[in-house]
Amino acid sequence: MAALFGGVEGGGTHSTVVVVSGDGRILAETEGPCTNHWGLSLSGGDQEDAIRKLLEELHRRFPHLSRSFSITTDAVGAMATATDSGGIVLISGTGSNCKLINPDGSETGCGGWGHMMGDEGSAFWIAHRALKVLFDSMDNLEEPPHDVGYVREAMLDYFQIQDRMGLLPHLYRSFHKAKFAGFCQRLAEGAQAGDPLCCHLFHKAGEVLARHVAAVLPKVHTSLFQGELGLPIICVGSVWKSWDRMQEGFIQVLTQARGGAAGRGFSRFSLLKLKRSSALGGARLGARSIGAALPLDCASNVDVFYSHSFQ
Repeated sequence: MAALFGGVEGGGTHSTVVVVSGDGRILAETEGPCTNHWGLSLSGGDQEDAIRKLLEELHRRFPHLSRSFSITTDAVGAMATATDSGGIVLISGTGSNCKLINPDGSETGCGGWGHMMGDEGSAFWIAHRALKVLFDSMDNLEEPPHDVGYVREAMLDYFQIQDRMGLLPHLYRSFHKAKFAGFCQRLAEGAQAGDPLCCHLFHKAGEVLARHVAAVLPKVHTSLFQGELGLPIICVGSVWKSWDRMQEGFIQVLTQARGGAAGRGFSRFSLLKLKRSSALGGARLGARSIGAALPLDCASNVDVFYSHSFQ
């Protein structure tokens, strides 16, 4: 029987599964619900103990599903989908993460610690900041940077509540991260309509996402600065749909970072988005783990949606 390779992109909101033939053809692809609790190309997939337990459970519950399994992070799966040459994966979906993968395979990360300790610049982070500004304003604890009227009405409508007390079950007793992060879509709509507070929040998200890039910049191999695209940054997650509102803050931070010692040689960067799920990269990495080479046309899996050259 011809070899088949499967890949799973597991995330906080939804997941994707692909089955790929040995010659790189996608034979099947489907989407499903959140699989952060078990998936394969996963957020959190570099925790060794969790990987071991997950592998044991997969073999126990599905002994005939696959001859072997390989588990890694969503960032590494995205990189394997996009390129063999290395770069930065910058995730801003339900949560956030940043991973530098150099051409020699060495890795450096920033973030990826979940909503209690990180997720800066993610949909969850933007939603939380918006509601925190609203609550602090209503408590007269902090002066908001802009009027909170749009955010207040959006909160009541999205969570289907009568007042802010109604939000408490969504924050505690019935907290669901993906549901909470979904409020960011309403904020994105507000930003597109020009609401000043929503625009401010996405500007701040652009800044903090760029700080993730700046954090790994000292470890970037010089060859990654020298390609036609400059430093390639693969952008994963729905928050990137609001790039036009994050752009100014993002570029400001990277311009400052370029002025430091770590920024030498950093004259250009390009933002790329995946046209195919990182499950495809997961299948490729799975094949590689058993010594097989899964041929993929990486260039056809990405689009460049923004490039910037520093003056």
